[in-house]
Amino acid sequence: MRRFLASIAVFLSAAYAAVMVARAQDPPPGKAPYDRVCKVCHGTDGKGDAAPALVPFELEDEDLLIRVREGGGEMPPISANRVSDEQVKQIAAYLRGLSRH
Repeated sequence: MRRFLASIAVFLSAAYAAVMVARAQDPPPGKAPYDRVCKVCHGTDGKGDAAPALVPFELEDEDLLIRVREGGGEMPPISANRVSDEQVKQIAAYLRGLSRH
């Protein structure tokens, strides 16, 4: 019985470790909308390309949402049909994460 319980414990530990590795490899939620909408101008890592750098990112979520919806300078306004308010918040979090690297 002890061997059986030890085997179960080893199996569960290995399964837990596999799940944690898979989660660590999942892209952050804001990466996909950033890649789809922002990357073409602001670059893969947000450091600028055809548009200004976004990293280090210092805007509040609401300020970013206003800039996205209204545009400004060379940035065109982007509709909620293309990127939702929630996705804009996810993009802000993603850019903050890039800023820490």
